[in-house]
Amino acid sequence: MLYKTKWIVILFVYLIFLTTFHITAYAATLTWNGEGGDNLSSNSANWSGAVAPQHGDNVVFDNTSLKDCTWDLNVTTASITKYSGYTGSITKISGASLAIAKVIRWSGGGSDNLASNPSNWSGGVIPKNGDKVILNDASSDDMTWDLAGVEIALFSISSAYSGTVTLNTAFTVTGNIYVAGGTLNLNNYGLNVDGYLMLNTDGTILATSSTITVKGHWVNAGTFNAGTSTVILAGTDQYILGNTVFYNLSKTVLSADTLYFEAGKTITILNSLTLHGVEGAMLTLLSTSPGSYWSLDPRGARNISYVSIQDLNNVNFVDIVAIHSQNLGNNSGIGFGGSECVCLDNQELNFTYSVGDREGDTHV
Repeated sequence: MLYKTKWIVILFVYLIFLTTFHITAYAATLTWNGEGGDNLSSNSANWSGAVAPQHGDNVVFDNTSLKDCTWDLNVTTASITKYSGYTGSITKISGASLAIAKVIRWSGGGSDNLASNPSNWSGGVIPKNGDKVILNDASSDDMTWDLAGVEIALFSISSAYSGTVTLNTAFTVTGNIYVAGGTLNLNNYGLNVDGYLMLNTDGTILATSSTITVKGHWVNAGTFNAGTSTVILAGTDQYILGNTVFYNLSKTVLSADTLYFEAGKTITILNSLTLHGVEGAMLTLLSTSPGSYWSLDPRGARNISYVSIQDLNNVNFVDIVAIHSQNLGNNSGIGFGGSECVCLDNQELNFTYSVGDREGDTHV
C-alpha cells in the first residue's frame, strides 16, 4: 500500500507540472534541536536529520528545543520560521549571513546576454546563492549563465520563454530545475541538480558532452538531446518518468535502494548503461505499476550487477545479463548470470543509431 501511495503522489506532482508548471523548490526543512555540544548553527548535530542548513533549505525554530542558536553560516535559506514556542535567542556572528532567498526574474534588458550583468535582471539584482531564478514572458532574450560558483535554489524556464540559456560554467541547482519552454544548452559544462529535473512538452535540453547529476526524480515530457552526455542518478528512491533516450546512464548504490520506471514507457541507452548494487544491498528496479512492463533498450555496454528486477521488457535484440542479481518476476529478454559486461559494437554489427531512434525503427 505504501508503494502504491508513493507512486500516486509522484504521478500527481508530475501531472501538476505538465499542466500548471508548479515551481515549488525541492528543499529540506531543518528544525533546530540543539542536541550538539555547542550552540553553533554549523554543527549538524544541532539540527533534525543531523544536517546543517544549506542554500535553499527551510529553517525552523520551535519548541523542539529552547536552546540559544549562534548563527555562523553563510547560506541563503528558502525561509526562516520562528514559532512562538521557541523562547531562545538567535545571534548572528560577524561575517555570517542569515538571508532569505529572493525570486529573481530575467528581463534581458542589458547590452549583452550575460547573467552577471545586473541590467539583465528585474530590479537590477543578479542571483546569489539560494535565490530562485525564473525566465518567463518578461523576456525571451537569450542568456549566457556565467555566474561561477553561484548555487541556485530553483531554476525555472516557463513555457512562455522561447530563448536559449547557455551555460558558460558548471551549474548547481540545490532544488528543482524546470524546463517548460525554450532551450537549456549545457554547452559541455556539468549540471548538478539536488531536486527534480523536469522537462515539459515545449522545453529542450541540449546535453552535449556534459555530466548531469540528479538526486531527485527525472521527469521528461519534452526534448532531451543526449549528445554524448552522462546522466548519473545519485539520489535515493528515484523515479524515471516519461520516454528518454540517454547516451550514458548510471546509478550505483552502496546501500539498498529502489529505482522506479514509468510503466508503458521506454528508456533507451545509446552507449553505456550501469546499474550496480553491492552484495547485501541490492538496487531494485521496479515498474510504477506492478504487473505492467517498463521497457529498456540498451544499445551499448551493459554493466548490471547486484540488482533485483521486476516487470522489465528488454526490447533490444540482445538479452540483458544481470550478474549476482534477483529475478522478481515478469521480466522479458534478461538473463540472471554470466558475463558482467555485454558490449555491442555498432560498427561491427553494421547498425547505425541516433538520438532520434525509437523502438520499431528499421536499421540496415
